[in-house]
Amino acid sequence: MGRDPEYLAYMRGRLAAADSAVPNSAVPGPARRRTIDDARREHADDLARCPRPPVGVVEDLQVDGPAGPRAARSYRPASDRPVPGLVYFHGGGWALGDIESYDPVVRALAVASSVAWVSVDYRRPPEHPFPAAVDDAVAAMRWVAAHADDLGLDPARVGVAGDSAGGQLAAVAASRLRAAGPARPVLQVLLYPALDLREEPPALPDPDGLEFPPSGVGRVLELYLRGANRTRPDVSPLLDPDPRGLPPAVIATAEYDRLRPQAEEHADRLRAAGVPVTLITGTGLDHGFLGWGSFARRPAEAVAEIGAAVRDALRTPRGTSAQVKPGEAV
Repeated sequence: MGRDPEYLAYMRGRLAAADSAVPNSAVPGPARRRTIDDARREHADDLARCPRPPVGVVEDLQVDGPAGPRAARSYRPASDRPVPGLVYFHGGGWALGDIESYDPVVRALAVASSVAWVSVDYRRPPEHPFPAAVDDAVAAMRWVAAHADDLGLDPARVGVAGDSAGGQLAAVAASRLRAAGPARPVLQVLLYPALDLREEPPALPDPDGLEFPPSGVGRVLELYLRGANRTRPDVSPLLDPDPRGLPPAVIATAEYDRLRPQAEEHADRLRAAGVPVTLITGTGLDHGFLGWGSFARRPAEAVAEIGAAVRDALRTPRGTSAQVKPGEAV
């Protein structure tokens, strides 16, 4: 059926204004003659156009990592009691983005969900190829779990989240930490995630004829993986031979995103293994929609749906069956 008229007009204007880039596009190839610093700056400038809605308490932090402290930022509802939370890893094709550029995105998710989000920087390629980012993600989960009380979080209700490339990191962290223990996430939130890195996925048919620039995914995978075996489950979480024991998942897709088929397949495999899954189909949307809720109704609806799913999934502390009354804060 195609995109709704309001959102389609926004996307056409966006592509015309950007001319050669869209949010979360991967690092371009050498023919573009742009450096990694150019790509990072342009990516940050694009996200800077998104509004930054107010959140109860915002605090800059440092979390311990295997190569030293990593910058982080906590977004928490104003509350006198511990709240559930998610450790979040941003998108940007592994090589782009940081906690500052993704501040508008995390604020929107925090407002929509009414839970805490701890956004964490990770080491990026080409300076730091795989497995640096994955190791940082796992270490961040362990640090947040160990410091939950200090952060105002309920230690029994801490999960992991990420979008796009960050979705891959979140999925791998959930897998590595699936064994029982305080750092085991109670939920994984995967937002248009990259889950099969064996090759660049093909573009999907576009009923509206929008002309997107080349994705550059093949090039960025080379930068990120540097020859690593792409069939490893900590590279391609979709290939986990036994998903049993993984935490429940909230998975959000975008209809015209080339990553959608692998996210849907991942959801099917998790369900077949007995893992509860909430799949949010981003009907009529494109990769990168998390930051666009202020510009069109359709992405705003999808962000609200993600927030509601996260809020519902984190209502019940681990190991209990307590129910929360309608309207009561999580």
